[in-house]
Amino acid sequence: MAVTAVRDPVPGGGVVGRRAVPARRAVAALLAGVAVATGCGVVEGQRFERSAASMEQVARSVREDDDPAKRPRKIGSLAFADVRRDGARVYFELGEVIEGVDPYGYVYSPDERPVDDDLSDSVDSAFEHIRGPWYHWSDTY
Repeated sequence: MAVTAVRDPVPGGGVVGRRAVPARRAVAALLAGVAVATGCGVVEGQRFERSAASMEQVARSVREDDDPAKRPRKIGSLAFADVRRDGARVYFELGEVIEGVDPYGYVYSPDERPVDDDLSDSVDSAFEHIRGPWYHWSDTY
């Protein structure tokens, strides 16, 4: 009876080698996901830089009593779910983490650094300075 040698298809051989392949694929997929997520943040930052001058023009002209349907939604390289004035601040809402909850985007605040000083509501607003009068903004309910 002839015995035929069967080569292990996985380099490194054995059961451990075969188990390592899915783990390596999982790590590669995770790293690819992180790269894409990081790239999207970089792309958004580049879009903001290209759009900031146009956004500032809108921020200087938008009023609190403007018809929301007539406010611009596409400004420069960015599309917004909403653009609205609240006092001296103008919010450029990119979207919501979950539909109807946790909006985020940019805030134009030329007079002061925005802070969440409204303790009467259940909204926690966070502001991160970008440059000049511009801030990243997010609300958490």
